[in-house]
Amino acid sequence: MQRFKNLPNKWKILSVVLFIVFVSTWGLVGFVIGRKSASAPPVGTFKNENILPEFAEVASPINGILYTKTESENWKTKLPLAVVIENHTDTRPQSGLNKADVIYEALAEGGITRFLVIFLSEDSRIGPVRSNRPYFLDWVSEYGAGYSHVGGSPQAQQLVKSYKIKDLDQFFIGFPTYERVSNRNAPHNVYTTTTRLRSIASSRGYKGPVKISSWLFTDLEAVESERGKKFILDLGFLGTFGYDVRWVYDRKSNSYKRFIGGAKHTDAEDGKQITAKTVVVQYASVSPDSSGHGRVKIQTIGGGKVQVFKNGVVVSGTWRKKSRTDRTRFLDSSGKEISLNRGKIWIEVVPIGSQVSISK
Repeated sequence: MQRFKNLPNKWKILSVVLFIVFVSTWGLVGFVIGRKSASAPPVGTFKNENILPEFAEVASPINGILYTKTESENWKTKLPLAVVIENHTDTRPQSGLNKADVIYEALAEGGITRFLVIFLSEDSRIGPVRSNRPYFLDWVSEYGAGYSHVGGSPQAQQLVKSYKIKDLDQFFIGFPTYERVSNRNAPHNVYTTTTRLRSIASSRGYKGPVKISSWLFTDLEAVESERGKKFILDLGFLGTFGYDVRWVYDRKSNSYKRFIGGAKHTDAEDGKQITAKTVVVQYASVSPDSSGHGRVKIQTIGGGKVQVFKNGVVVSGTWRKKSRTDRTRFLDSSGKEISLNRGKIWIEVVPIGSQVSISK
C-alpha cells in the first residue's frame, strides 16, 4: 500500500485503470461461463446420447412416402387393406380418407361415385363401407389386399371367389369387426377400423407383407419457384349434381385441396380438408351393366388417356394395364413412366368424354 502512495500520479492512474479492466474482464468471463453451465445439461443425463438420429429412407411401396426404419416397423409386415367407401351426399363427411395411401374414385350407379381406399401405413376408423363392384377387384388385385365391403353385385361377388380375393365381406363377418352406427340411416351406416379388419384377416390366414409393384416416385419435388402459381381442376363425371369434383392447387404446400358438390371435402375423423400430392385423371370406357340398377362396367385393363397433376402442372400421356393382377402404369408421350410425388395419391377414373376443365 505504501509503495502505491509513493508512485507518481500518472502511474497511480494507470494502475487503477488496469485493475478495473482486469476485474471487468474476469467478471464477464465468469458470467458467460455461468450462463453456458446453466443452459447446458450435465453430461450423461441423456439416455440415448450415443444414438444418432434416424433418416427417413424406407419408402412406402404404395405411395412412396419415406419413413425411418423405426417408423416402417409399424407397417412393413402388415397386410394392405382395400375398402369400398361410399360417396352418396348423405354419407359425407366420410371417415378414414385422410389416413389412406391411395384412393380411387369411380362411378358406381346412377351417376354417384364410390371410393376404393387403400390403407397400409396408417390406421383409422373407416366408413361408411359399401358394396363390391367387378372393376374394384381389378385394382384390389394390384395390391394383394384384404378386401372390405358390404356384399355386392352378383357378378362381383362371384368374381371374389374366382379370383381368390382375400375377402372381408361384412355379410359373412358381421359384428364386432363391423358396426352399424345410430347417427346415420341404413345403408349408409356401416363402419369398421383398420385394426379390426387386420385382426379378422389374420384369423382367416390373410397376412402380410405382400409384394407390390411400386410406381415410380420422384426423389426431389419442384422448388416453389418452379411450381405452377394457380391451378384448378374440375371433374364432372356424368355431370350429376352434387358429385362434381374440384381440386385446387396450393403452391406453398405443393398439394391439391379437394372440393365436392361446391364444398370443402373433409374427413369426419379429423375435420381436415382432404388433400393429395398427386392427382391422376384416368379416362376409361364406361357402359351400362346388364345387371341393371343403374350399375356400370368400367374398362380397367388395356389402356387409354391419362393426365397426371403434380407441382401445379399437368403431364399428359397414357395409362396401361396388361392384366387383372398387373400394375396400372402411367406413361408420358415418349412411353416412359411418369414419376409421381411422394405422398397421398388420388386416382380419378372418369368416363371418356367427361367434363374435365383446367383453370390457370
